[in-house]
Amino acid sequence: MMPGREYKIFVAISNMPKKGYKQTEDHKQKAKENHKGMIGKTHSDLTKIKMSIVAKGKKKSVEACLKMSKTRTGMRPSIETIEKMKLSHKGKHTGPNSNFWKGGISPENKIIRQSIEYRLWREAVFARDNWTCQKTGKRGCEIHPHHIQNFSDFPDLRFAIDNGITLSEEAHREFHKIYGQKNNTLEQIQKFCKSL
Repeated sequence: MMPGREYKIFVAISNMPKKGYKQTEDHKQKAKENHKGMIGKTHSDLTKIKMSIVAKGKKKSVEACLKMSKTRTGMRPSIETIEKMKLSHKGKHTGPNSNFWKGGISPENKIIRQSIEYRLWREAVFARDNWTCQKTGKRGCEIHPHHIQNFSDFPDLRFAIDNGITLSEEAHREFHKIYGQKNNTLEQIQKFCKSL
């Protein structure tokens, strides 16, 4: 600790307001007058310590939170403020400035799976299978398109509708748990779908 800091903390604790103490109207009026002089100024280190100690461990009641929420309802920043915020954030979190930046290389797999061709292939597979899991026969559940011949091993068949089959999320997970992620074949999916 810095020299003299212990003394400041002691003074801050000894000068803390007493719990349950009610202020007189005269004291409240004086506090208002003092506060007017604080506009545009910052608190001293001692005051910051006092405020920190008083606030520690305190939780706002639900009623207080609702009151604060109600007072803020409908408040919108001005157009000038919005423009300033836009300028201050512009370019901070994109490209090389982002903490996710890896030198401008996006994995080929991710680019393909986010492409329009992939989405069209996916919808075509679902439509052909009537949005029904081919293992369980369930409809209206979370469904996944599954590549019969591996996505990574057969790039020519990535968007071939005949190379896709609709499986529920659970069935898809179960398939890959049994047969793994690589070297998947038509025989595997046929055997998997028949075993109920």
